[in-house]
Amino acid sequence: MDKNLEGKKVLITGAGPGIGHAIAKLLLQLGATVIAVSRNIQNQEKLILETQSSNLACWAIDLSTEEGQQLFSKKLDNSGYPHIVINNLNIITPKKRLINFSKMELVENFTVNMDHLFVIMEKTVQFQRTEKYGRWIGISSMAAHISIPGQSLYAAQKSMMETFFMNLAVEEGKYGITANIVCPGFIKTPSVTERFPEEMLQKLSVTNVLKRAGTSEEVAAAIAFFAMPSSSFITGVVLPVSGGAH
Repeated sequence: MDKNLEGKKVLITGAGPGIGHAIAKLLLQLGATVIAVSRNIQNQEKLILETQSSNLACWAIDLSTEEGQQLFSKKLDNSGYPHIVINNLNIITPKKRLINFSKMELVENFTVNMDHLFVIMEKTVQFQRTEKYGRWIGISSMAAHISIPGQSLYAAQKSMMETFFMNLAVEEGKYGITANIVCPGFIKTPSVTERFPEEMLQKLSVTNVLKRAGTSEEVAAAIAFFAMPSSSFITGVVLPVSGGAH
């Protein structure tokens, strides 16, 4: 496999099992140095064992908290800033219909899922401008584009992130910085299989034209494409990885 990302530092938030792990593994194979951030130390230990890579650093930090963000900022200052930022963080959103949400739940969910991006951005964009190379890749969801009962707050949070990245593409493009969104459909990850009974998994798996669930590796492949130097003329794009569900 060509080492197309050699010399590039990658930051992955939400680097837990499933999509986060698949991204880290693939980008390491492509030659990148990877910082994987997640809350669960056991999941990070698994990633370290699976990759056996000296180019991998795992940080056990809860980015949804003020304390976690402060620790994260210090570690980023000490380790150096990334050329590539992949935002896969998702603090679970309660499934409720719109009429049952409180204003506080709305504010809290947006805060815990979005605040860390400003912590990353403050100095990282300046670094990327100097390097004349920056890649921002957000992991959204088809739920932000296909209305699903009970998923309104989750969809709104993902839509906000998409808009955030679209504006970043416009504002920073002249410095060689791109920003794109990967929008997975139904992906059979460990967290999904834990939350849904087998019968429901089978029903959800066939809700696209390919009639199967996607894999974490297929999502990672789309992210790797956007991270590459060769994707430098692609920005402000929302790419569905949904088996044609869109």
